[in-house]
Amino acid sequence: MPVSDVPPGLEPVSSIKVVATGGDSRWLPYAGKAIFSNVVPVDEREGKILLAFRIDGFGRNKYNPFSGPIQPGSNPLKAATRDLQGQCGLQAVDISKLGKLIVVLEGNAIALDVDVFRTTSWRGDVADTLEVRPRWFSAPTAISSGSQKLPAVPWDQMFEDNKFWIPLLTEGKYFIGRIDFGAPSPGEDVGPLLRYWFATV
Repeated sequence: MPVSDVPPGLEPVSSIKVVATGGDSRWLPYAGKAIFSNVVPVDEREGKILLAFRIDGFGRNKYNPFSGPIQPGSNPLKAATRDLQGQCGLQAVDISKLGKLIVVLEGNAIALDVDVFRTTSWRGDVADTLEVRPRWFSAPTAISSGSQKLPAVPWDQMFEDNKFWIPLLTEGKYFIGRIDFGAPSPGEDVGPLLRYWFATV
């Protein structure tokens, strides 16, 4: 597709395949970016992924990837590795960047610029922390022939955009995406999903 059709905020790339779109093309404006990392552990042998049920802060009472802010000048991969270990006890051994997301919240001048990482090998044991309760779920796509007696990914307890890109990450596909959320109701972090665009690279 023409690089001009890539939503604002994402770097133009020459070869992409759009996999999901919704809403109109009136992308919300923003004045700056805050950099974050998201990390999802994927057990390819067992066909399962680890998600974090956040106890407080942004995403409270929802399942999320393991996440945290990246300070200016910090290495995103190192930040993602640190946040994963701090939030669930796993030390990533094999970790790679598989995605870039731009998330804009209506009424907020600062967009979230998110580097998304996937780890398939780690050391340590999963443990609850003060921030999150980690839980395993069956992978949303068939990455293993092994039979799992785990619950399905709880999309209804996650931010709406997750269902579009977590399956891509699980399969090891590099992706880019832009998401606009409406103004939140009292007690909520984000409002309804207004528009979205995802492509594999």
